[in-house]
Parts: sequence; structure tokens; C-alpha cells
Amino acid sequence: MRIFAAAVLLPTALFAAPHLQRMHPEGAVSRAPVAAPPANAYLFYYGGHVISNIKVVPVMWGSSVPSDVQSTMPAFYAAVANSSFFDWLAEYDTNILDYGGQQGTNQHIGRGTATQAVVITPSITATAITDAQIQSELSAQISAGHLPAPDADTYYPIAFPAGTSISMPDGNGGTATSCQQFCAYHGTIQHSPTNIFYGVLPNVTTDGCQLGCGANPNGIDNVTEVASHEMIETVTDAEVGLATNNAPPLAWYDPQGQDGEIGDICNATSGAVTASGKSWVVQQIWSNSQNACVTSAASNDFSLEFSPSTHAIAAGQSASYTLEAKALSGSPGSITLSASGMPTGFTGSFNPATISAGQTSTLTVSVDSSAANGEDYFTVSGSAGGVSREAKGTATVTGGSGSGGGGGGGCPPGTIDLGNGICIPTGCSSSGNGFAWLGAFAVGAFMLLRRRRS
Repeated sequence: MRIFAAAVLLPTALFAAPHLQRMHPEGAVSRAPVAAPPANAYLFYYGGHVISNIKVVPVMWGSSVPSDVQSTMPAFYAAVANSSFFDWLAEYDTNILDYGGQQGTNQHIGRGTATQAVVITPSITATAITDAQIQSELSAQISAGHLPAPDADTYYPIAFPAGTSISMPDGNGGTATSCQQFCAYHGTIQHSPTNIFYGVLPNVTTDGCQLGCGANPNGIDNVTEVASHEMIETVTDAEVGLATNNAPPLAWYDPQGQDGEIGDICNATSGAVTASGKSWVVQQIWSNSQNACVTSAASNDFSLEFSPSTHAIAAGQSASYTLEAKALSGSPGSITLSASGMPTGFTGSFNPATISAGQTSTLTVSVDSSAANGEDYFTVSGSAGGVSREAKGTATVTGGSGSGGGGGGGCPPGTIDLGNGICIPTGCSSSGNGFAWLGAFAVGAFMLLRRRRS
């Protein structure tokens, strides 16, 4: 998904919406990859549900969907969902305390499955359609029994014919349109007894849209790359379409600037996964522990995660964080912990300093009496058998001197404070088309706000 904040975004702009995967900001020229992950890129857990074992139901919006998409995508989903591309996602399990200190949903992310493609006959025959119409049609097809009923793991990625234009409000009184402002998106439909998770995949193999949604010489590889982005984001942030702030039902999300979800941090960085005897083009996705865009874990790999990841600390005082280690592959062995990545005025120590996967350690973070007020990130690391992994936490300092690295008022790095603890990204500037550099994607801008915790 891709969502962005307008240059001037007021609290009244908060609303729930699907999450968009952006194109190049100048238009459908190239879906430019991230040159390097943003500083402090990190997905925090906000308490929402993830998908434990995804069940992909590929949906074709009528019989005119390109034949290579119809024939390839079911095999792609079946192969990749049951591959090493999913194994290391266990670092985003939710058996931890969320950012606010509440118990998570206690879910484990594992491999998944996929069905054969289902070609529906939509009641909407227009070539220009809206997200609201797509939601209505999907719900009707499920109710009529043309699509299997959803459970907590079901995901419906919908592929569209060439020439189909898809749009939705952009949050600024305008419209965001496929192949102009976005490549694809995923969202959530409130539904009983379980919500409906869906993805929208405009055609990116022909008719110009491929120019902004992938640099692969074969159009179908653009489709699999874009589709992998949406699938993994659905797994790690299933209910984003219902979220209105940084709290449940939001799951794994980075509130800084344009970072967004797990695929957004690595937007358009191609990778490959070998599964079912074939190499598939995918997008690399963000690993908190590896601090990189990846497609797999190392041998004997592990992850580290704070539970919860934040505390308020008065200047001159300290707070205790619980760090959990988790095996992602093989047997990592003894993990030696280090708290050397502390900002100015912070010190940290572990007890114990060596743990094994499945164990926890207590990190005591002490803050100098002269430390600056505001929220700061800090990094800790662990090493075992030549593998080094990281975890990030935050601390909001009160009673210290001046404003801290968060830009004043307790906002995190990369944001500024609008007042009342409302934070927006810095660096927004106007472009010739009247949109902010990131403003064309404000359909999800509420997700980029972060309330100060004090």
C-alpha cells in the first residue's frame, strides 16, 4: 500500500480508507525504487490483527483480464505463499504487547495457500469504476456464492482488464486514479462474522500503466511484483482499511514520513523467490531485525522485538523494556545483546546480556537529567553465529531541557508538531499539479499522524 500526507493536514482529515501503492511522483514514468531505506525505518506494532495463514482467492474482474494474468497469478500465489518468502515473517508475530502496552492478538504468521482463479461476471460494465463500487461488487459476489465466504485468513486480490480506470477520493477534495497516482492498493470491508480483506490490481502489463509500475521487461513480472507488495502488506496490516489512528485495528506500521507499511519502505525494489521449481519476481519487503529490504532470512536466523516498544521516562530517571528473541530459521544458539545504539543522554544495559531464542532480557534505559525533551529512537542489537540483528524502541523524555530529536513537542524524527500532539511529516512541498509531493496519496494520510505519548 501507499499512502501519503498533504502539505497541510489538519486533524479533521482523519478517516479510514484503503492503502495505496504509489507510482513515481511525477506520474506514470517509473515506479522509482527507494535508493536506501529512510533513517530509523521501523514497523511498530499497534495492536491490530495480522493474517496467520493466508488463503488467497485470485479474482478476475470478468473474462477480459489478460490471459497471462489469468493463467499465471493463481500459480504465483500458490507458490510464493508456501515459500521461504513467508517463513521469516514470524518476526511480525503478535504475541507481544503493542505500542500502547496492551496485549496483542497472539497470532503467528506462517505459510499460506491459494485457490484457482475465480472469474466473476461483475454487474458493473463501465471501464471507469470507483473503490466503493468494487467493495459493493465483491460483497455481492460473496453473498451470491460466486466467491467463497471469507474467514480470518482469506484474501481476495482482484485483477482488472486493460483499460479499466479505478479511482477514489484522495482526501484533499480530489481524486486518486490508477496509473496516475497509484499502482495498486489493499483495503478492508467491515463484514460479519469476519471482515473482508481485498486487493485491487489494475492492469500493469499493457496500455501504459506498466511504465509507472515496474521496470521488468515482461509485463507479467510487473504484476507479480506489485501483487507481492499488496499480499504481504495485507498479511502484516490486515485491517488498515478500518483504522483511524495509531491503535487497533492498525497492526504493523511505520508512522514516519512516507514509510508506511512493510512494502512501502522498499517500494519497487525487485527481488526473486524460487518456489515450485520456478523463479518468481517479487518486491523486497522490510525486515525490522535485518534493518533491510529482503526476501528471506539467513540460516540459523532470529529476530528481536520489544514488548512494548515505548516508555515515557522523566529526565534523570530510567525505565525497563522487555526484549524478546525469536528463532526464524534453524538454531541460532546463544544471542549476545548490546545497547550501544543509544542517542545522546541515554545509556542502556541488559540483564541478562546473553539469551537464546524464545527467551527475554530486560533492558534498563537511563536518561540524563540534562536530556532534551521529546521522543527519540534507540537501537539495540544481538549477534549469534555470525548473524547480527536489531530492534528499535522509543522513549519520550519529560522534564528535561528543550526539545529533542523529534522536531519539538515530542514528535518522532521526520515529523513536526501541529499542536495537541498531532504530528505530520516534514519535507512536503508543492508540485506543479497543485498537489504536495506526497499529497496525491492523502487517501490514507491519517496513518501518518502520530500522537505524542507523555
